[in-house]
Amino acid sequence: MKNINAVKLTLPGLLLALAFAFAGPFTPALSAQASKSGVSRPMEQAIRLYHEGEDTEAMDRFMDILVKGTPSEKALANEYITKITLRMNTGVNTMKDRGSDSSGLSEVSDSREKQTVKPAAQRDFAADYYEETDSRDSEQAQKARAAEKITSRIAQMRRDLLLELGRGDAVKIYMGDSMPKAVTLDANFFFAGDTSFRPGADKTLNALAGLLFTLGKANCLILPEGTAEGDVKIKGIRRAIAINSYFESRGVSKSRLDVNLTGTDVKFPRELTNISGMIIIFDYDKAQRLKDMEDLQTKGPRVSLGVYPTAISLQNNEGAIVEFSVFESPIGQPSWKFQVFQVQKDGTRLQLQEITGSGPQYNQSFWNGRRKFFGAPYPSGKYMFTVTATDVEGRETSLSRLLIVRPSAEEERAALAKPAAQKAAPKDTITPSGIKARAVSKKSGLKAGKTLKPKKGRTPLKKPARKKAQASPPLEDGEGEAAPAKAAAESGAPGEVSGQVSYKIYFKENTSSLTANSEKRLAQVAETLGYYPMANIALTGYAYSGEANAETMAESRANYVATRLSEKYKIDRARMEVDSLVSETPKSIVEIKLTGKE
Repeated sequence: MKNINAVKLTLPGLLLALAFAFAGPFTPALSAQASKSGVSRPMEQAIRLYHEGEDTEAMDRFMDILVKGTPSEKALANEYITKITLRMNTGVNTMKDRGSDSSGLSEVSDSREKQTVKPAAQRDFAADYYEETDSRDSEQAQKARAAEKITSRIAQMRRDLLLELGRGDAVKIYMGDSMPKAVTLDANFFFAGDTSFRPGADKTLNALAGLLFTLGKANCLILPEGTAEGDVKIKGIRRAIAINSYFESRGVSKSRLDVNLTGTDVKFPRELTNISGMIIIFDYDKAQRLKDMEDLQTKGPRVSLGVYPTAISLQNNEGAIVEFSVFESPIGQPSWKFQVFQVQKDGTRLQLQEITGSGPQYNQSFWNGRRKFFGAPYPSGKYMFTVTATDVEGRETSLSRLLIVRPSAEEERAALAKPAAQKAAPKDTITPSGIKARAVSKKSGLKAGKTLKPKKGRTPLKKPARKKAQASPPLEDGEGEAAPAKAAAESGAPGEVSGQVSYKIYFKENTSSLTANSEKRLAQVAETLGYYPMANIALTGYAYSGEANAETMAESRANYVATRLSEKYKIDRARMEVDSLVSETPKSIVEIKLTGKE
């Protein structure tokens, strides 16, 4: 009986064990790990998608958790969104991941106090700039004088940017102790969709990034729309991440940029009297975070580099703020160097300055295009700033930015005089027989010979009359040339039209906004396509390499023209081939060429 009872008692247990044995292979290891740490099923699925590389799906699920999850899940989701953003920006997987372990919910402690910086990296704000012409002044006095002038110029830049941003309604500024404490942004002004920046908003974005540069080491905390009211939407989260990515792309150091997607533990300054819209809070006491918590495997140490503005005029006594940072990698202290080059006309680089150091570093300085700040000016042209960091395993990361020094009035006049002189020089003409002949003036020419009369009975041969070329109408504002499309169409020349008809659509510098006469040219393009119903058009957007986000700017200009032709002039998008290029010379245009056959 005891044996029978034993069988009866153990049979249900045996069946249960078999059930678990069959279910075991189909249960992901991540689920077991998640169940141990008490993570919900939506969080578990989002983490699994992250590890499988499905970033878009994972991002959507994490954002949903930010809206509906518990406080601990929101913190973990915020961390994963940061990792996904990093992976999307760098293209490298973040391998060292803490998964769903409960330790992932704890905040990262500030290790800044433990970091040691070599003496070479402990640089005063204006240590490299001093006047050596006056031997009576001490070196310290010269440095103090340079620092005072730099502070004054940056303060003037900040005032100008605050006035520019204050003219519109898109940005509201809240001041305290003569410094901005916070700004609120009208997200609908900046965005056309969830994360697509609206055409024409780039000027305000540029000014906003410039303001961040003029605030020195200030920490910038970005809060999505609805954070203060506790009503954060997924669209607001996406837009906050997009604004943060824009600032990073301009070179603002990641060490002083924060995005709080949950709205927890936020202290609002008393000067912030309106909490509607996206909020950016400035903290002038918070230390930079120069420890990189991600192991990027194949990449070197993380670096950042920004230059604002990207073009200066020495005639107007202008200068640029140069900001760079080097992060401590997970495998040790990096070594770094910061270099300034002059780009020669033949493309070679001439090194003007180099600073080296080791350990994590944040530095902001001011470059006014002169030798040692008070010295002789450098010639106009392109200058390249480069920061390079190397880790203990020899992996290297390098980042460069260009700065344009605009030519002076004398240089511009000299440049204009050269083509005029070349045009005035006598040119060789080639006769139909192929012999070069130089034009001869009336005074220096030979005397006229005797005119021979035709013999009687012979009719003199008449030369065929040449048609005078009709003068083309003057161009408007010098904005490029448009081929005479109507005349070409009326001439009835069959066959290829590729390259025969072209237009240049001009944009304002550093923007995707058309100039005044470019809209008329778009109308001409639409009219031309009416004459060539079988032809297509190739649109090529150009941006200068010295412009901020040159590749994006070139693409944005081309897409803007294509959209304009499609929506306003009803040109079929199937007839358009859109491309974009970055030019090494100043070029803010979209070139339109007819392709195919008539």
